[in-house]
Amino acid sequence: MEPKVEYALQTPDGEWRVEIVKRGRTQWYRLLHGDSVFDWLAQATLERMLHKAGVDMADLVEAIDTYPQAVHNDEHGAA
Repeated sequence: MEPKVEYALQTPDGEWRVEIVKRGRTQWYRLLHGDSVFDWLAQATLERMLHKAGVDMADLVEAIDTYPQAVHNDEHGAA
């Protein structure tokens, strides 16, 4: 079973992207920045990494148009 991006958020400038990934019943976060990909992150780790980079999760916006595999779901939120 292939992992599926359930939802994607990004900074308004597109520099940082957060993907919520799911395979079966397992869910995790993926953080993309430039050529770097940080996969299999827990939420606390994701939040620490963004905070250290000066990115506030409340500033993330939906990235559906730039990541067509993402599934729109109104139940998801940035914070």
